[in-house]
Amino acid sequence: MGDVGVGGEWRGMIKYLIRFAEMRRAILIALGSAGLAAQAMGQHTVNVPQEEKDKAQRQVASNRRKKKAQHTSVIEFQGIHAFSEKELRSLLKEPIATINDFGLTSARADDAAFFLELIYRKHGYAKVSVHYVIESGDRLRLEVNEGPLTTLGTVVFRGNANEPADKLFEFAVGPTRERYSKMQKKLPFVAADIEEGADLVHRLYVAEGFLDSAVDKPHYTYHDDINQVDVVISVREGRQYFFGNVSFTGKAIYDSATLRGQIQDLLEQPYTDARVADIPRRLQAYYKARGYYDIKRR
Repeated sequence: MGDVGVGGEWRGMIKYLIRFAEMRRAILIALGSAGLAAQAMGQHTVNVPQEEKDKAQRQVASNRRKKKAQHTSVIEFQGIHAFSEKELRSLLKEPIATINDFGLTSARADDAAFFLELIYRKHGYAKVSVHYVIESGDRLRLEVNEGPLTTLGTVVFRGNANEPADKLFEFAVGPTRERYSKMQKKLPFVAADIEEGADLVHRLYVAEGFLDSAVDKPHYTYHDDINQVDVVISVREGRQYFFGNVSFTGKAIYDSATLRGQIQDLLEQPYTDARVADIPRRLQAYYKARGYYDIKRR
């Protein structure tokens, strides 16, 4: 009876080992299949363009600097009313991150004060001044004298015989307007924006064929009693140019009238370098659409 019992125990153990081996084999097969599937998925993963990867990395870094700027104690503000401390820390995240990473120096403190002034000026505080104080070698205090909010008064154009003032006005205030609602009638005065707007006015004239046009730097008149600035922008339009006769040379398969028809809309507009460059592209596209792939311009 004892032998039979011992044999039964051995048989049970052998069955257990066989079942264990089968389970282990099944697990290994399953893991192997999962690995192959993962590898296959990896092979068919759509490659994200490097530009998008770089953009995502920059965004992550920017968010990290922004978060760090909110919690650092290396900088404090005094005299701020127009903005909250949280807003200013976010707008100054780059200078704050530099101070955090590389230490506080007079040059970096001066940079922080300079950029803070730019932020205020961009929002219409034309008379803002910011002074810095370095305390205990590792803390920066930015003392702000905001001054009054200065608004944009009248914008007058001189010398604009061919372009209406209302149209020029939209270009002149465009850089400021894009940051504010169109419902806001009183815009803040930002000198850098007005100068950029004057450049846009000049580009408009060039696009209308006034190739010799010039736009002077804006002239400002400050009204301290009402915190308002009037602007005068002088324009020298010069002559407006148009396309003259256009002729075609070479072995042309299509007649001149047909070719001119492909560019007629350009010829009816004022002369610009951009439209001149567009003419051969139009003609090449016309020929290639009809099977002449070797067409070249001279």
